[in-house]
Amino acid sequence: MSRGEFRMSREVRNEQLVRQLDRKRHRELFMVALTGLVLTAAIIAYAWPHFELIRLGYRMEELRQTREDLIEETRHLELQRATELAPARIEAIAREQLGMVYPDREHIVILEPRDASALLERLPRPSE
Repeated sequence: MSRGEFRMSREVRNEQLVRQLDRKRHRELFMVALTGLVLTAAIIAYAWPHFELIRLGYRMEELRQTREDLIEETRHLELQRATELAPARIEAIAREQLGMVYPDREHIVILEPRDASALLERLPRPSE
């Protein structure tokens, strides 16, 4: 042992030592934890509606954009439908692709309406 070194010659056994509970210290720690928990709950209760409002604002904007996209797509589809159903286009397809032509005057047959009562008399009657 030279130069100011200190060494213990025996081992110190601390297993047998029992620490007394400091009830005041435990009460203080409990109060600090409880205060922290209450403050955290208060902050969450205050901030939650604000965050929810922001989230709903983003959701509304997303739905508004989706609505505008669907309205634009609907307009496009209506225009496409009107174009597809145009009589001039149908006539052009009938003439060019299907080879159809207007009939001559001798091929035209005009049907005149008949009296419905005469047709009903000709129908077979159900057996009674």
